[in-house]
Order: sequence, then structure tokens, then C-alpha cells
Amino acid sequence: MTTFLELTCRDPIVSRDGRPFGVGQGNRMKSVGWLLPSVVAGSLRTMIGKAAGRDFSDATAKDLLQMSVAGVFPVADGRLYYPAPNDCVVEKPDDGAKPAIHQGKLEAIRDGEGCDLPGGLAPVTLKGEDFKPGPKPDWWRDDHYAKWLVTDEKDFAFDETFLQAPCLDERTHVSLDPAAGAAAEGELFTTAALAATHLPRYGAKPDDLFSRRFAEIRLTARVVADGWCGEKVEPLNGVHPLGGERRLVHWRSVAEMASKWKCPPAVADTLSKKPTRLRMVLATPAIFCGGWKPGWLDAELRGTPPGASMTLQLKGVCIERWRAVSGWSLAEPRGPKPVKRMVPAGGVYFFDVVAGDASGLAERWLEPVSDDEQDRRNGFGLALWGVA
Repeated sequence: MTTFLELTCRDPIVSRDGRPFGVGQGNRMKSVGWLLPSVVAGSLRTMIGKAAGRDFSDATAKDLLQMSVAGVFPVADGRLYYPAPNDCVVEKPDDGAKPAIHQGKLEAIRDGEGCDLPGGLAPVTLKGEDFKPGPKPDWWRDDHYAKWLVTDEKDFAFDETFLQAPCLDERTHVSLDPAAGAAAEGELFTTAALAATHLPRYGAKPDDLFSRRFAEIRLTARVVADGWCGEKVEPLNGVHPLGGERRLVHWRSVAEMASKWKCPPAVADTLSKKPTRLRMVLATPAIFCGGWKPGWLDAELRGTPPGASMTLQLKGVCIERWRAVSGWSLAEPRGPKPVKRMVPAGGVYFFDVVAGDASGLAERWLEPVSDDEQDRRNGFGLALWGVA
């Protein structure tokens, strides 16, 4: 059964990166920009195991790992938000005028030209003169995103409904040694956490009222679970830590969230017209066995995404540099998990349709495309689809 959750953060959420932190390692914690899917999945599975009164034996862990957890995404003013796509580049004029928005396009290689991209991929370029890119909003509302996926940058503009990344809540902790009158050894350190109750509005002025500078948000997640796990998730309503330092969040199932996870009508209608070129945008970081390249593509960069029924030919890629993800395993063997490389959220893949009907991709909206099945259950690689 599928359940949709609403999360309300009581405290700033700790989601640190993999840099050393602790006694003898480092005294300044660094935070990632947004919660990783595995952090949400791990916290929820622990909550469900406790709620069921289970002993976290191997059998219990096996059942919990079968739960598919997707998210989290912010919800503000009743609308779902997604991370900004990488094929959007902002040109900020020096004269204070409105920024120009450019959409990356595949550039055909002409006779006498060439590049060293692998597999004959075409470069993704921008029209116009060279310029220094300016900042763009980090989080886009679902209707803006749908417009971006089915049209070009013409008439596209940013306003206060676009949101920025969460502010960091940094705290310095110290324990004084009474004998020395100074910080005790290893007891002076700084933590960093994501303020996930409000997100800054794009373009807000520093002297605006708080309500105009920030949008109040909730978080949403989707859970697919059967058996005793599904029975515990469906009526979920309680407080449980999320992330590090046991920062508290209220979790509850909300049936009304279901509609927000569906493909927008504008995108579904465009996909039903059998486009020949598609864009796949990563709404959460993806883990592929080929690094940047999905493992479901063959040596000719041709393949079928997980769960889909069509064949695609990769033509171009627009992604940021890889990020690392790890963690700590409480199951045997206990200890640090192996480091994996992620393609960051917002990455864009350009495909040509080789065989099949693209209309079926509307049903694959926000479904994972990572290679490993457990990574997909952990929410890595949720994909949004559009035309190019």
C-alpha cells in the first residue's frame, strides 16, 4: 500500500556530510544542502520498527528494508517544490535589469567540429554571448517546473514564489575545564543544521517583514510498504528524530498529499503527443553503477529506464560534479557503510526515443531510476520527465 506523509520539523535538522567530525578528527560539522533520501528512509524505518515493538533482528531489518521511501520535498502554500534543474542558467545584467534566463540545449556537432565527450554525446550549450552566470532559485514550484519541462525559456520569469536553500543553524558548544578555565579537550565544537521550517523567498529584500522574506514549509514523503510495516505506516502520527543529534520531527500520514505527487496535466498532455526527444531531470540524487552513466544503458548508450516500457538513446548530459554518500550501519557488520558516488539532484539527461510510447512516462513521474534495487527503495534517483 502507498502512504503519503507530512513532516513538520520542530528543530533544525542535522544532515552532515562525510567530512571527519568528532574527538581527534574535526571540531566543525559541515551540513549538506538538503536531506539525503537515505537519511529519511533510515529514520522512518527505525520509527516503524519501534512502533511495532520489534527487536531489530535480521528478520525485522529485512522487512524494513523492503519499504520504499521517497522524498522529502518541501511543500509551501499547498504546492510541492522540486530542486532547480541544471539546464537553467541565469544571466544577471550589470545595469540592475531583470535577469535573463537561458535553457541549455543540445548542440549538434557540424563538419570539422568535435569534442571529447564519451559515446558520441553532444554538448549542452546556451545561445547568445558569453556571460558570468548569476544565482538562481534553489527550489521551484510544481507548476513552474511543469512549464519549464514542456516549453523553452521564453516568457519564463522568477518571482517570490521561487524559494532558496534552507538557512544553516550553526551552534557552538563548549564545556569548560574548571581547573584550567578554558575549554576541555575535545569539548569545543560547532554543529550545523538545516532550518527546515521556513525557506527564504527568491528576491526578498533584507528589510522586508519576516513573512515576506520566508515561506513556511512542511515536508512530504511517499512510502510503499506491505505487511506489518504498511499497517504501522498507514495510521502514522507521532514524533520521532530525523537525522543526527536526535532533532525532533512530527510525522503523520495525510491522504491529501497523494495528488501532489502525480504528474502535472501539462506534462502528461505533452508526453501523450509522442515527442521524439525527452529530458529526464533528477529530483533526488541518483546512484548509477557507471558513475554519471545509468547502468541500464548499454555500450551504445541505449536502454530502458527501470519500470518503463520504451527504449531511449542518450544524447547529452547536464550534471554537476559527483557527491559522496555514506552512513553508519547498525546492522551486522556494524560500522561505516561504503562510500558511493551520487549524481546530484537537478541533473538533466537528454534522450531520443528509439522505440515505444513516451506517454507511459507520466506514470513514472517521481519514480526512481537508480540501478540498484535497494537504492531505489531508499529514494535515490526520483525522476521528472519532460520534452527537449
